[in-house]
Amino acid sequence: MRSSMSFIFKYINKKRWFLLGYSAIFLESLTPIIATLLQRDLIDKVFSAKQYQEFPKILALYAIFFFGPKLWFTVRKVVFFHIGYNLQTVLTKEFLIKIYDMPTAAFNKEHVGSLLNNIRNNIADASDLSVNQILSESVKNILTIVFLVFSIANINFMMLIIVVTVSIIYYALLHKFGEKTKQFSQQVREEKANVAIAVEESISSIREIVAYNRQDWQINNYKEKFSQYFKAIIKQGLFKNKILFISDPFLYGTKIVAILLGGIGVISNRISLGEFVVGFTFVDQLVTELGQLFEQALIAKKLEASVECIKSVIGRDEVKFGSADFNKHIESIEFRDVTFSYSPDSPAVLNDISIDFPIGKKIAIVGKSGSGKSTIAQLLTRAYSPDRGEVFINDVPINCYGKQYTDKVSMVFQQPYFIPSTIKENLTLDKSYKPIDIENTCKEMLCHDFIVGFPNQYETQVGERGISLSGGQKQRLALSRAMLKNTEVLILDEATSALDTETEFSVQKNIDKLRKGKTTIIIAHRISTIQNADIIYVLDKGKIVAKGPHEKLMSESTIYNELYNFQQVR
Repeated sequence: MRSSMSFIFKYINKKRWFLLGYSAIFLESLTPIIATLLQRDLIDKVFSAKQYQEFPKILALYAIFFFGPKLWFTVRKVVFFHIGYNLQTVLTKEFLIKIYDMPTAAFNKEHVGSLLNNIRNNIADASDLSVNQILSESVKNILTIVFLVFSIANINFMMLIIVVTVSIIYYALLHKFGEKTKQFSQQVREEKANVAIAVEESISSIREIVAYNRQDWQINNYKEKFSQYFKAIIKQGLFKNKILFISDPFLYGTKIVAILLGGIGVISNRISLGEFVVGFTFVDQLVTELGQLFEQALIAKKLEASVECIKSVIGRDEVKFGSADFNKHIESIEFRDVTFSYSPDSPAVLNDISIDFPIGKKIAIVGKSGSGKSTIAQLLTRAYSPDRGEVFINDVPINCYGKQYTDKVSMVFQQPYFIPSTIKENLTLDKSYKPIDIENTCKEMLCHDFIVGFPNQYETQVGERGISLSGGQKQRLALSRAMLKNTEVLILDEATSALDTETEFSVQKNIDKLRKGKTTIIIAHRISTIQNADIIYVLDKGKIVAKGPHEKLMSESTIYNELYNFQQVR
């Protein structure tokens, strides 16, 4: 509990609001007790002692202190809602930043549905339970209990003994059921995450599911996951009912004993009728508050489960980049004795590889599938780090640079991602470009014509992941986006694979024109599109087996000849 609240408190940046919130709690807890004490005066002074002149004054004060808690309740709810909402915003932001900084290898093991469930449910629950329950309701319960204990002690000490006994019983119940409550809550959250994963996978794979007529299989998979979630909910509900079945008798039994002791006190003239009524009311309130505090203690166990889910992501290691300035132009790019594998138990994809990329040139990397071409691009963009060796830019390891590194190096993937927004927003990604520059770049990448063919042109919505666009249209838009960014180094990883040969040739020619004097690294299968590269590296089984221009490789490299001749036959 303490560690969970310590974790939460780090992300609350509206702490000054607690002063107003706890002031409201103090008044909300105190005013109903004063109102109840006025009932004693009303019974003993007005009705029993017949001091009727006191009636208007007592009634007026009672009205003030009776309706006062409603005002302070409203103030408290507004204040803590504001704190909770801000906490949820900050936690979500930190969660997303952690995902962005998560090592690619770790991220690839995560289910998108599970990450979404953390944001939608666990962060929301943690914010609500910690602020609106533990820091608000629990504090209000504790403060009210303190006031009530003091008031009961002044009326009838035996009643206080009863309440203390009940408190001890509740503590024992919490000790017995608390950890089990946490376990059930964790199980429910895990099964709920599995349902979210099943739904996300069903939607993401909709084309394959329909194409292979596997709708029933996917629906049955969802039903099985939901069935497990439903069973976890039922178990949690039955356990909660078990707790109520055991704890509720103490509530009602305490009230009966309070009536018994209070009645004996009135009969023996040890307390007045007004003190009996007020004393019983206080006991009733106190037992209720103890019951609510017991509920809050169980809620704290649920909070621990939520926080543990969040910390399982936020608490992970992140990619540690340096803070070296990157103000100079890129003057050299070099792989020095780099070895890399995607997991400790898998074979190395790159084996002791050394490459010197000439700056301001067009560089191509070719090889058979699995030879390590795309891995070189992943290392250059810092998606992964070498197991041995180092990648240097300007003789500095690339991980020593800060995040401004991405302003120098960019990459276009074979399957680019598009946000569900307009074509223009997907091109600019919230950066400011002149409309004429956007249009001219799209013309060079041969996508302006199909864009203006849409009714809304550049304001056309592309749909989820660009679903309304063809593969070739996506690739040309992604190339336009990269051309607009115009970084010193551009990596194209099969970025024109969806284009027909004629369109690809025209696009590559325009890229060469726009990128003249800048470093462009092209990873491609089609040798016909990179024949004019200044230097071509040939990879085979994670090693550089040949390098040079096309003509030299044709005469000296057997593997390059095989790749070229195979494509000519096709």
